[in-house]
Amino acid sequence: MFSSKCKAHLHSVDMTAWQHFKYAFKFIIELKKAEVALFIHMFVPRCCESYASDKIKDLASKLQEHEELHLNMIAEKDNG
Repeated sequence: MFSSKCKAHLHSVDMTAWQHFKYAFKFIIELKKAEVALFIHMFVPRCCESYASDKIKDLASKLQEHEELHLNMIAEKDNG
């Protein structure tokens, strides 16, 4: 069902296909919220002044944390 590159990616992030789907879908929902806020802000600049940028920074931080946890997990497997 998945190509070898897809399987390699899932293995590299230590997720099943379903876990990866849920993780990515949560990000889509949050990005869509930011998109709506930007659309509103475009017409009414006083509304949602920092929502989108704050949301994007938060998501970037979450991605960074996830990557760090994953790298730590790999290091523990290599050492243990």
